[in-house]
Amino acid sequence: MLQFNATFLVAMMSFILFIIIMNKILYEPIGKVVAEREDFINKTNEEAEQLNGQAEKIETERVEKLSNADRDAKKVVSDSVENANKKSKEMTDEAKKQSSNEILSAKNELNNQAEQTKELLKGDIKSLAENISQKILGEYTSIDNIDNELVNKVIN
Repeated sequence: MLQFNATFLVAMMSFILFIIIMNKILYEPIGKVVAEREDFINKTNEEAEQLNGQAEKIETERVEKLSNADRDAKKVVSDSVENANKKSKEMTDEAKKQSSNEILSAKNELNNQAEQTKELLKGDIKSLAENISQKILGEYTSIDNIDNELVNKVIN
């Protein structure tokens, strides 16, 4: 049978003491390190998720800003083209108006010159007719009566 003696009690006490010492020296520090490691991993995962959310938000803002900038650039270009077209049309209209005025002025000037030339010719018709008759007839013939209506018909 089994006998219990003092050696057994001393061995049992030393085993319990060994368990207590091992628990204090080895298991508790290892448990603390494992717990700290789990906390560190959890915190790092939370920070990574937050940073990922911020990155997605920044990416969304970037895409929105790019689309706004693209839209604004297209608007600026279309406004510039529209302004250029308006300015070109205004300049063309102004040039047409100016050339029309110059043409009208030139026509008026030519008409005035034609009238002046007709008036000069009317004054010289008598002397021209006398010269022509002198050359054809061989002697000078004076013309006293001139029919102004007939002269106007011939000149026009």
